[in-house]
Amino acid sequence: MSIKKKKSVRIGIYYDGYYFYKVSNFYKFDHPRQARISISGLHNYISSEISAKQNVDVDSCKVVEAHYFRGRSSKVGNEKAIIGERYFEDALTREGVNLHYLPLIRGINNELKEKGIDVSLALDAYKKAAASTFDLVVLIAGDGDYLPLVRELQVMADTPVDVMLISWDFECSNGDVTMTSQDLLEEVKYPVQMANVIDDRLNIKNPLVSGLFEPKLPESLNLAIDSQTSMQHASQSTMQAVSENRPIPTEDSAYQMMHEPMLFVSSPQVQSYSSSPGIKRKVLTDTQMAQERISTILSLNGSGGWIRDMEYNNFYFFYSDVVNKKPEELSPGMTLQFRLKFDRIKTEQKDNGEPSYRAIGPIYAVE
Repeated sequence: MSIKKKKSVRIGIYYDGYYFYKVSNFYKFDHPRQARISISGLHNYISSEISAKQNVDVDSCKVVEAHYFRGRSSKVGNEKAIIGERYFEDALTREGVNLHYLPLIRGINNELKEKGIDVSLALDAYKKAAASTFDLVVLIAGDGDYLPLVRELQVMADTPVDVMLISWDFECSNGDVTMTSQDLLEEVKYPVQMANVIDDRLNIKNPLVSGLFEPKLPESLNLAIDSQTSMQHASQSTMQAVSENRPIPTEDSAYQMMHEPMLFVSSPQVQSYSSSPGIKRKVLTDTQMAQERISTILSLNGSGGWIRDMEYNNFYFFYSDVVNKKPEELSPGMTLQFRLKFDRIKTEQKDNGEPSYRAIGPIYAVE
């Protein structure tokens, strides 16, 4: 077995938003998985694939930027879609994905459609690559319109940038078919057809493949309203949410179908804990963040929980990053093994400049 190199690989990820929306809907409603694609799980998988294909240590494969391009819903007369859109924005920004929206354009039959998304994505990717921001670009798309971008990136005069294509071929139950451009598959250096990866029986117990999906949350927590729920049920849920001062669920929105809102039950245990508020958390190096850590679960909420850290503060983790336990199998006091990631979004939200970190996968529950 060859020894993996230690060189750093800077990764830039670019999402065609509408394409990814269709993919997520397929796995939620048409595929036996019946689950959404996990953003963090997808990024973990990408880093692992690049590590294997370039014979580089996985800890040296860093996602330095991620960008999501999509047409934006109009606010007028479309409040439900806007609410659902905001929930999905939270899921993306939680993983440090930069959002880029263009207004939807009226077509010949007065239907709303996207225009110029592929051009905006290509311009941003090319400028960043030309400025040597990335060593490798990951394109999450399937449209042949991205072919000129791929060709330009891979033959840049000074520093050519390799391209990995993450794509899916699938057919929905309503007959809609999504196929990746053959020219695009043949042009990129690293084509990865994810439907084949996910459906390969040899990957059933592969934690990286399992981590590609959001966990199915326990029924007892009443966390999410399914997008297929009837109007009557949704109305009752809305009244209950208002009375309990919780987020109001929505029942009909394209963005909600991407990432249904989580409804949290108010509880004194479900909150962010901080030990010794007078102690300021120190800045950790990449090496320190990459070290395996072991600690216990302090508390759980709808999407994850807090891992106890007695020295400075506690670390948040998401259920989707735990590879050997289902959410309903976790409980306070259980021991987890994990690593850390710098949380840029949370750090920027603080006034005191104190760095924030969260636990990242693969996270293992220690028996």
